[in-house]
Amino acid sequence: MGIVQEPYYICDVCGRKKPVSQMAGKCSVCGQYICSMCAKMVGEKIYCERHAPAPPPEKKGCFIATAAYGTPLACELDVLRAFRDQRMLKNEAGKVMVLTYYKISPPIASVIANRRTLRKIVRTIVDLVVSFLKDRGF
Repeated sequence: MGIVQEPYYICDVCGRKKPVSQMAGKCSVCGQYICSMCAKMVGEKIYCERHAPAPPPEKKGCFIATAAYGTPLACELDVLRAFRDQRMLKNEAGKVMVLTYYKISPPIASVIANRRTLRKIVRTIVDLVVSFLKDRGF
């Protein structure tokens, strides 16, 4: 009796021939066969890179506004968070902008937090943005 060879599949994402033991399964959205290296697991579901849901936003603050107001509890931040959650995170461009903000704003917020005059200037600008958003129902 000869050695039984494991069947192979082609990963629809990377195009590589992989043994069945290295295949994760089918994308829950498009049905592509995906190897374990290309698959994105979310809970029990398998996704290809194209259909993987964005990770839920971490509970990150409004760094710059928090620095300007001196507290994450300022009511103005609730308006900014509502805009982020209800508008920005509902489309791909908005998600990219929010993630970019989370990457670049902490050092900017540190500078603002340590300079009283800069805090006042930024607070004035944020107040204008908040007023604009409130007028639009946020």
